[in-house]
Amino acid sequence: MADTNEVKPPYTYYADPTRGRPVFNGFIYVGDPDTDPEIPSNRLVVRAVQESGATVAIAQPIRTGAGGVPMLNGSPVQLVVDGEYSIKILDSAGAQVYYAPSLVGGVRPTTIVRTQAIPLTFTLPNRFINKNLFDPNIQAIDYYNANPTVMDFGLLGVAPFNFENIPASRFDLADESTATIDLGVL
Repeated sequence: MADTNEVKPPYTYYADPTRGRPVFNGFIYVGDPDTDPEIPSNRLVVRAVQESGATVAIAQPIRTGAGGVPMLNGSPVQLVVDGEYSIKILDSAGAQVYYAPSLVGGVRPTTIVRTQAIPLTFTLPNRFINKNLFDPNIQAIDYYNANPTVMDFGLLGVAPFNFENIPASRFDLADESTATIDLGVL
């Protein structure tokens, strides 16, 4: 059976939220995070993915067509950029429609749960999600340092069960009386 895929437009549509219609003949600027991308020194290299799949660097400002879709030489394109970025969209008169200071793949970085040095398996309790998910000053590791999990798997890169350090008298699969593995204190 074939995979089920969501059918959606292949190109980003920029709508004017105050008018309920596309930002036609608008200007798109993409730059370093937390800067004004309209200033040339703050701009990042943006590549356009054309209908053929080829990518080319595109000059800024990037113009939108009558339908509010980014255009290159009269053809709609997808825009891609490396890493985190800011975006500013102006209408045809040069008035600001949107500005987002920091995005990663279209999502604000503060909504991404950071997962460095977290135990191998865990669940995020509702109290963690509700309290900390949108707080950029809280990392999941800080939460787990304050509220340790039931099983401590050690640091990343270290095997959770080091069989070399278990005395033979505690671990012998041939002996039925000691065939259980002692995981220590849980």
